[in-house]
Amino acid sequence: MENKRKILIIEDNTDIQQLYKYAFEAGGYEVKASNNGLDGLNDAIEYKPDVILLDIMMPEMNGFEVLHAFTTNTSLSIPVIITSNLSQENDKQKALQAGASLYLVKSDYEGPDLVAKVDEFMKNFHPVASQPATQDTTSSYNPDDLNIY
Repeated sequence: MENKRKILIIEDNTDIQQLYKYAFEAGGYEVKASNNGLDGLNDAIEYKPDVILLDIMMPEMNGFEVLHAFTTNTSLSIPVIITSNLSQENDKQKALQAGASLYLVKSDYEGPDLVAKVDEFMKNFHPVASQPATQDTTSSYNPDDLNIY
Protein backbone atom coordinates (compact mmCIF):
# COMPACT_ATOMS: atom_id res chain seq x y z
CA MET A 1 0.00 0.00 0.00
CA GLU A 2 1.34 3.38 -1.04
CA ASN A 3 1.91 6.04 1.62
CA LYS A 4 0.03 9.16 0.63
CA ARG A 5 1.21 12.57 1.68
CA LYS A 6 -1.16 14.14 4.17
CA ILE A 7 -2.29 17.73 3.66
CA LEU A 8 -4.39 19.92 5.94
CA ILE A 9 -6.35 22.65 4.18
CA ILE A 10 -7.37 25.48 6.52
CA GLU A 11 -9.81 27.55 4.45
CA ASP A 12 -13.14 29.13 5.39
CA ASN A 13 -14.49 29.48 1.83
CA THR A 14 -16.20 26.12 1.24
CA ASP A 15 -16.06 26.42 -2.56
CA ILE A 16 -12.29 26.96 -2.53
CA GLN A 17 -11.89 24.30 0.16
CA GLN A 18 -13.72 21.73 -1.99
CA LEU A 19 -11.77 22.72 -5.11
CA TYR A 20 -8.48 22.24 -3.24
CA LYS A 21 -9.70 19.01 -1.62
CA TYR A 22 -10.67 17.52 -4.99
CA ALA A 23 -7.42 18.63 -6.67
CA PHE A 24 -5.19 17.25 -3.92
CA GLU A 25 -7.08 13.96 -3.71
CA ALA A 26 -6.71 13.62 -7.49
CA GLY A 27 -3.01 14.37 -6.99
CA GLY A 28 -2.66 11.45 -4.59
CA TYR A 29 -2.88 13.25 -1.25
CA GLU A 30 -4.84 12.27 1.84
CA VAL A 31 -6.80 15.45 2.66
CA LYS A 32 -8.30 16.90 5.81
CA ALA A 33 -10.02 20.28 5.75
CA SER A 34 -10.80 22.80 8.48
CA ASN A 35 -13.27 25.68 8.19
CA ASN A 36 -11.55 28.17 10.48
CA GLY A 37 -8.24 28.94 12.10
CA LEU A 38 -9.04 27.59 15.55
CA ASP A 39 -10.22 24.23 14.22
CA GLY A 40 -7.25 24.18 11.86
CA LEU A 41 -4.77 24.63 14.67
CA ASN A 42 -6.34 21.77 16.61
CA ASP A 43 -6.51 19.58 13.48
CA ALA A 44 -2.83 20.23 12.72
CA ILE A 45 -1.84 18.96 16.15
CA GLU A 46 -4.08 15.87 15.93
CA TYR A 47 -3.72 15.00 12.22
CA LYS A 48 0.03 15.77 11.90
CA PRO A 49 -0.05 16.46 8.16
CA ASP A 50 3.03 16.57 5.95
CA VAL A 51 2.08 20.07 4.79
CA ILE A 52 -0.54 22.71 5.66
CA LEU A 53 -2.31 25.10 3.28
CA LEU A 54 -3.42 28.11 5.30
CA ASP A 55 -5.70 30.97 4.33
CA ILE A 56 -5.18 34.36 5.99
CA MET A 57 -8.64 35.94 6.21
CA MET A 58 -10.76 33.58 8.35
CA PRO A 59 -13.11 33.65 11.33
CA GLU A 60 -12.15 32.49 14.86
CA MET A 61 -8.41 32.97 14.25
CA ASN A 62 -6.92 34.53 11.14
CA GLY A 63 -4.04 32.85 9.35
CA PHE A 64 -1.40 35.07 10.94
CA GLU A 65 -2.69 34.14 14.41
CA VAL A 66 -2.76 30.45 13.50
CA LEU A 67 0.77 30.62 12.12
CA HIS A 68 2.04 32.42 15.23
CA ALA A 69 0.34 29.94 17.58
CA PHE A 70 1.56 26.97 15.57
CA THR A 71 5.19 28.08 15.33
CA THR A 72 5.52 29.27 18.93
CA ASN A 73 3.37 26.75 20.83
CA THR A 74 3.99 23.40 19.17
CA SER A 75 7.06 21.30 18.59
CA LEU A 76 5.73 20.06 15.24
CA SER A 77 7.88 20.81 12.22
CA ILE A 78 5.29 20.98 9.45
CA PRO A 79 5.71 23.34 6.50
CA VAL A 80 2.93 25.91 6.20
CA ILE A 81 2.06 27.27 2.78
CA ILE A 82 -0.06 30.41 2.81
CA THR A 83 -2.74 30.62 0.12
CA SER A 84 -4.38 34.03 0.23
CA ASN A 85 -5.99 36.75 -1.82
CA LEU A 86 -3.77 39.27 -0.03
CA SER A 87 -1.17 40.07 -2.65
CA GLN A 88 0.69 42.98 -1.05
CA GLU A 89 4.40 42.44 -0.51
CA ASN A 90 4.11 43.41 3.18
CA ASP A 91 1.55 40.60 3.73
CA LYS A 92 3.91 38.12 2.08
CA GLN A 93 6.85 39.28 4.18
CA LYS A 94 4.79 39.23 7.39
CA ALA A 95 3.75 35.63 6.73
CA LEU A 96 7.26 34.45 5.82
CA GLN A 97 8.77 36.17 8.85
CA ALA A 98 6.12 34.53 11.05
CA GLY A 99 7.24 31.09 9.89
CA ALA A 100 5.39 30.34 6.66
CA SER A 101 7.47 28.28 4.26
CA LEU A 102 5.84 29.66 1.12
CA TYR A 103 3.29 32.35 0.20
CA LEU A 104 1.02 31.87 -2.80
CA VAL A 105 -1.66 34.22 -4.12
CA LYS A 106 -4.84 32.21 -4.76
CA SER A 107 -5.68 33.85 -8.07
CA ASP A 108 -2.34 32.73 -9.50
CA TYR A 109 -3.14 29.00 -9.16
CA GLU A 110 -5.93 26.72 -10.32
CA GLY A 111 -6.36 23.39 -8.49
CA PRO A 112 -3.89 21.26 -10.53
CA ASP A 113 -1.37 24.14 -10.66
CA LEU A 114 -1.51 24.45 -6.89
CA VAL A 115 -0.95 20.71 -6.47
CA ALA A 116 2.05 20.91 -8.82
CA LYS A 117 3.48 23.87 -6.85
CA VAL A 118 3.05 22.03 -3.53
CA ASP A 119 4.62 18.88 -5.04
CA GLU A 120 7.58 20.96 -6.23
CA PHE A 121 7.91 22.56 -2.81
CA MET A 122 7.76 19.20 -1.00
CA LYS A 123 10.51 17.75 -3.23
CA ASN A 124 12.82 20.53 -2.04
CA PHE A 125 11.68 20.65 1.59
CA HIS A 126 14.08 19.19 4.12
CA PRO A 127 12.75 19.22 7.68
CA VAL A 128 15.18 20.02 10.43
CA ALA A 129 16.01 17.03 12.63
CA SER A 130 13.96 16.69 15.82
CA GLN A 131 14.94 19.40 18.25
CA PRO A 132 13.24 21.31 21.03
CA ALA A 133 10.99 24.02 19.58
CA THR A 134 12.87 27.20 18.71
CA GLN A 135 12.18 30.17 16.53
CA ASP A 136 13.40 28.44 13.35
CA THR A 137 12.71 24.70 13.28
CA THR A 138 10.42 24.67 10.26
CA SER A 139 12.95 23.86 7.54
CA SER A 140 16.25 24.43 5.90
CA TYR A 141 14.36 25.22 2.70
CA ASN A 142 14.82 28.53 0.93
CA PRO A 143 11.51 29.81 -0.58
CA ASP A 144 13.49 31.86 -3.11
CA ASP A 145 14.43 28.56 -4.82
CA LEU A 146 10.97 28.43 -6.42
CA ASN A 147 11.04 31.89 -8.00
CA ILE A 148 7.38 32.53 -7.10
CA TYR A 149 7.45 36.30 -6.77
